[in-house]
Amino acid sequence: ARGGVDGLRYFAKLSQRKSLGQVFLQERSIIEKILKHANVTNDTDVMEIGCGLGILTIPLAKTAKSLVVVESDSGFLAATLNKIPKTDQRNLTPVHADFTRVKFDSVPAERFVVVANLPYQISTPFVEAVIESRERIERCVVMLQREFADRMAAVPNNKMYGSLSIFAQFYLNVEPLFDVPRTAFKPQPRVESQVLSIVPRKKPLFTLNEELFFRLVRAAFWGRRKSLAKCVKEAPYLKHLEPPPRSPSECPFFQEFPLVRGEALSIEDFVRVYDELFDVPAAVRNQA
Repeated sequence: ARGGVDGLRYFAKLSQRKSLGQVFLQERSIIEKILKHANVTNDTDVMEIGCGLGILTIPLAKTAKSLVVVESDSGFLAATLNKIPKTDQRNLTPVHADFTRVKFDSVPAERFVVVANLPYQISTPFVEAVIESRERIERCVVMLQREFADRMAAVPNNKMYGSLSIFAQFYLNVEPLFDVPRTAFKPQPRVESQVLSIVPRKKPLFTLNEELFFRLVRAAFWGRRKSLAKCVKEAPYLKHLEPPPRSPSECPFFQEFPLVRGEALSIEDFVRVYDELFDVPAAVRNQA
């Protein structure tokens, strides 16, 4: 199988659309680390998103029980298949499609593992799709833009902490595994990368009205320099609700922390604010 510089020559006739996030991982040691963390065996059903040069696809096809490869570029998909021995293609299903359209519908297995050097422009749709299909996904080992990965894993009072952090961690266990230098890619991207482990929780962190809760979260980060109380009063996300939320002045949390900002609150703190704003009785919360 071709790899490294030889792989690049093999694909020279195909367009590398860097504007679409297409940069290709070339460093073998990084590939080996991804595969080690993915822990794919001959009992593992796998989905790969974006085969690129096939550098992950080839070992996955050799090892996995089944492999579904979703790739939007027909040229890359065909060329990758040409590099894989026929004996390793028996349980491989190529899907020529945009992942944001097919998501995980193309995977027949009830439970599966996701392995991907993810095109960075689909990072948000990917996370949303994982959350939607979390009951089917055992784990994901994916490479993302470092900034996006930092936002997913961020904790309160960190400059990267925001709505994405809470949204992701409410449904997923997110663990940074290792950084990937720009020199591991060709062409070299302008951004840093990181490999993450993403494991869906068996159930969300809390049982509540998720639409209302995330309206509150979005409101909290609507004005970064504003207090949470001011954001709750002024942000559009909490307007025109029936019944309307209570005024912050009626909530014990805001009497205790009148000037606190959203970026200082943990998910547990947000749940307390949610309970007080939407008048959720303590007995109901204790039963959840």
